[in-house]
Amino acid sequence: MQESQSPIIGIDLGTSNSAVTWFSEQKPTLISHTRHERLLPSVVGIDDNGHLLIGEPAKARLVSHPHLTVASFKRYMGTDKIFTLGSQQFRAEELSAIILRKLKLDAEIEIGCTVTQAVITVPAYFNDTQRKAVKAAGQMAGLTVERLLNEPTAAALAYGIADAKEQKFLVFDLGGGTFDVSLIDMFDGVIEVRASSGDTWLGGDDFTEAIRQWMISRYPELAADNATLSSTLTQQAEDLKRQLSSVSVAKVKLVHAGNEYYWELDEQTLHECCNGLLSKLKKPVIQALSDAKFDIGQLDHIILVGGATRMPLIRQLVTRMFNRFPRNELNPDEVVALGAAVQAGLVAEDRALDDIVLTDVMPYSLGISIARRNGDRIDTGFFSPLIERNSFVPVSVMQIFSTMNDNQRQLDIEVYQGESRKVSDNLLLDKMSITVPARKAGEVSVEVRFTYTLDGILEVECKVIGQETAWTMVIEKTPNTLNKEEIAQRLKALDNLKQHPRDIPENRQLSAEAAKRYEQTLGEERQVIDYYANQFELALEKQDLRSIVSAKNELRRVLDQFKDRF
Repeated sequence: MQESQSPIIGIDLGTSNSAVTWFSEQKPTLISHTRHERLLPSVVGIDDNGHLLIGEPAKARLVSHPHLTVASFKRYMGTDKIFTLGSQQFRAEELSAIILRKLKLDAEIEIGCTVTQAVITVPAYFNDTQRKAVKAAGQMAGLTVERLLNEPTAAALAYGIADAKEQKFLVFDLGGGTFDVSLIDMFDGVIEVRASSGDTWLGGDDFTEAIRQWMISRYPELAADNATLSSTLTQQAEDLKRQLSSVSVAKVKLVHAGNEYYWELDEQTLHECCNGLLSKLKKPVIQALSDAKFDIGQLDHIILVGGATRMPLIRQLVTRMFNRFPRNELNPDEVVALGAAVQAGLVAEDRALDDIVLTDVMPYSLGISIARRNGDRIDTGFFSPLIERNSFVPVSVMQIFSTMNDNQRQLDIEVYQGESRKVSDNLLLDKMSITVPARKAGEVSVEVRFTYTLDGILEVECKVIGQETAWTMVIEKTPNTLNKEEIAQRLKALDNLKQHPRDIPENRQLSAEAAKRYEQTLGEERQVIDYYANQFELALEKQDLRSIVSAKNELRRVLDQFKDRF
């Protein structure tokens, strides 16, 4: 990458937490969103004055203000679900755009220039609609999404640049809301994804919910339809889950309606609560191994990715399944973001990555609807895959189809995504009709070619054999995704939201000046600047205007006091 170019950032847009990175000085680097925090909670809220809250300040109000706060919205990308925050309504794409916009700003402050391009990671098993929703969120955040990168593939990249040996490994990626498995083959600087599988509705949040249901089973009166109580129980369940990562028995207490409630949760009880979820984790693993034609004995390493893999019962499950301990040298909460930075470096053609080549696969099949003759009857609605799941991308495949009826003048090409033999159980992406010459059944043949790019664009080309005319359809918009006009409208609406005090230019400038002065000073002066800069950051995070003004004035006074010494 040339010095004059604006860097491409890497973003892990997570269910529970998000992170932003860039490839700098020949290595992936995480960018802090406050002085000490590198993970941004994927939580959005609105305070009592209508100010937008992002990250930790929003997360702190999940229990006290559930009607003004929303989390775990990543699962609903590409759906028509509406989230209500006070009097305002948002789609998952818009909430994700708010998170992305915050990460973009943090990157610009750290790097020192405007950022407009990004690589964003997605669950490997996200379908086409969900992937396009992520791109739309990026656009609303002011980013050109250069590449969508599968999360397990990102983890493989993060490990791959540090370990160039020939090896095969499985990436077990259990995040807050999604689960992915990928089989990776690494050789001669090539990182080749052989197969992917997963479940976009299985993650750490489901284990938290299982614990919450167990808590309610102990005290059924707590099942009341009360948003604040429900949020409190979810928070307590999350606390129990996290405690069990370091102690054998977790304990929590709740005071509600004048009564006290106690829970003690041990590993055996947790296993009983989550037994069904543990069973669901095994199916994608078996599927991926089968698709890649790998035996467990061929695997050199198992890599754990995602915060939910910190749970001892998950590590125990993986150890039993593969008869070996998994690798976890890299932080499971950060490894995907680090891999996104590597991919950003690859896109920018960073010379430090000249020896790395990445190949990825399609996590799902793409095909068309066909009819079959059964005696005198024609049955319709069968799925004929052209690009099968786990095909390497980019890919181009052609198949020939024939007419079914005498004097047929039109052929309907309906494009589906999925694995079911009946198209009614798959996802319709788009359709078009082509004209064919009227002849006897079977005498007219049509070439149908699917071409799928690394950018996630599917081109469908149809041509009647013996004729010059061709019909082409480029599928970029799928059901429940936003068109350009809708994205522009929502972008304008997001811009009208009140700005976080941290994002006000005057406050950003003061923070940047304090950071610069900190670098230039030593000893006691540096400590003084650090103290008042930290007080200013804390005030900004709390978003209390009086505290912000006071902390700002104190920081300005200190900087002016030392000004003549520079």
